[in-house]
Amino acid sequence: MSVTNLDEFFSMLVEEQRDIRIALMSLEGAGKPVELDQTTQGRVSRIDAITQQHMAKAGSTHLKIQLERINAALARHAAGHYGVCRRCDLEIDHARLMADPAAPFCLECTEELAETKRQDMRRNIGR
Repeated sequence: MSVTNLDEFFSMLVEEQRDIRIALMSLEGAGKPVELDQTTQGRVSRIDAITQQHMAKAGSTHLKIQLERINAALARHAAGHYGVCRRCDLEIDHARLMADPAAPFCLECTEELAETKRQDMRRNIGR
């Protein structure tokens, strides 16, 4: 992979890392416990607040996972292994990295891992 491409992906990862950190900071307040005092808010308002709290927690969890993926990709970049499949050691296709700059696996390995996971789930359901 060319140095220009590596720099391009590095910039994309750093920008996404920054955006996720900003989003996580904005979600911090939304995850606080909901006050249950009916004198300050009605039942429907509390239900709405609890729903929003659960959505914020789910969004926060998703963002934290994505941040971990980005941090791992940046670590691979620092180690000189970015853009190389962690499973087969072949170069990850440019289009795949454009779609997901944090991708640790080439498309073929991703599909094989997904199929293995599906087969394991089928076996566990059949028990």
